[in-house]
Amino acid sequence: MKEQAAAEEAFRNHVMVAAGVAVVGLALAAGLPQTPENRWPAVWGVGLAALTGAVSLPLKRRAVRKSLRAAMKAVGMVFALRVVAVAAGLYAMVSRGLEAWGFVVGFFGVYFVLQWVEISYVSAAARIAAGGDE
Repeated sequence: MKEQAAAEEAFRNHVMVAAGVAVVGLALAAGLPQTPENRWPAVWGVGLAALTGAVSLPLKRRAVRKSLRAAMKAVGMVFALRVVAVAAGLYAMVSRGLEAWGFVVGFFGVYFVLQWVEISYVSAAARIAAGGDE
């Protein structure tokens, strides 16, 4: 029972950090670019990265409960999802005549931080499941 409570707390903490990363990313994307031609691609990049992050943590949570092998499969599935999101986002920006650079910076700026949060969560969940401390 104590393990389950620790696992729930770890998940909540990582979700809150991921949400904070998304909010800060959106604020920066909305505020830093000087022109709408750069601002909207950055906002879309951050939004797609945050959306894939919102899918990633619950998927990894469910996988970690099964096994570390399932968690690694979840990592691969989320990576594939992110590849599709980047390709679709870049296509959408270029086809509308917008700069792809803002999208790339927005997406990967948030993605790299979210990736760290996700790895941290999987590591914490694995330690808790093994009976170690959080």
